[in-house]
Amino acid sequence: MLDKPEVSTQRLFFREAVTRAVREEMTRNHHVMVMGQDVGAFGGSYREFDGLYNLFGPERVRDTPVAEAASIGIAAGAAAAGYRPIVSITYMDFLMLGFDALINYAAKLRYKTAGRLTAPLVVKTTAGAQGQGVAHSQCIESWLMSVPGLKIVAPSTPADAYGLMKSALRDDGPVVYIDHKRLFPTPGEVTLAEDLIPFGKASIRREGTDLTLVTHGYMTRVALQAAQSLESEGISCEVVDLRSLAPLDIHTVTASVSRTGRLLTLEEGQSVCGVGTEVACQTFERIGPRPWKRLGALRAPVSSNPVLEAACIPDATRVAAMARAVLEL
Repeated sequence: MLDKPEVSTQRLFFREAVTRAVREEMTRNHHVMVMGQDVGAFGGSYREFDGLYNLFGPERVRDTPVAEAASIGIAAGAAAAGYRPIVSITYMDFLMLGFDALINYAAKLRYKTAGRLTAPLVVKTTAGAQGQGVAHSQCIESWLMSVPGLKIVAPSTPADAYGLMKSALRDDGPVVYIDHKRLFPTPGEVTLAEDLIPFGKASIRREGTDLTLVTHGYMTRVALQAAQSLESEGISCEVVDLRSLAPLDIHTVTASVSRTGRLLTLEEGQSVCGVGTEVACQTFERIGPRPWKRLGALRAPVSSNPVLEAACIPDATRVAAMARAVLEL
């Protein structure tokens, strides 16, 4: 009889990978707790905390009112007191309400106390457009990249959702963990073994020779679609998924751009003072200027009208057109 091949991965949806990571860390460390709107018996707005309330009870999985500033403030205080809270902010737009506690207190705590206190806090928030209009669709991760003391990650696959959440819940923080509405129902293979993904490590999702396409989060899927379509035209795109925005793995980006000679940055947020601008600046500081373009949302709020939303957000067709433009520089 032939031996059955050893199974080393399981197929999970993105939201299930988040659940598994949080469940494992709550089991491992009793100081890990979950806070946020609808995280209790309902299991989270996208069911990313499904089953945790039944396993760990209301003491460790706490529903909060619609009060983002208070939720992040309480979580920051709990973190300083030795807990490891994960606070869920359903829409990234409303993370702005918690900026004072996050930026002025949690991010500065280690500096203000000469390292005697830290804030091992994870703020998990959901970004991006999916038909919910001007105040529920924004991607403001570039705002956060300028804050000393904050770590920022944005997974694009279930495996990264799992591994980066595990790392976030063991980090001294604070960490902003950004997922995307459109990623929750996407499936992928996740290792059965415990696999932590370190911060500051980008991933080359597709190798190429003509152009480096740097992106993160959901836009990684759009970039790969564009790269696939360009292949039929004989254009070879290397797709770099940043995964971690702070710290930024600029070494992987510069090595790729040095090979291909051209750079296109892609993000769902605004390109003005955006992630791509920072990536390009740091890259060209190291290797000198190269032909470059950046692509982000149009300079307008994201409408709840599906036609206008689609017109505002980059898609594979627009990415491919911009890639051709970079090659003509």
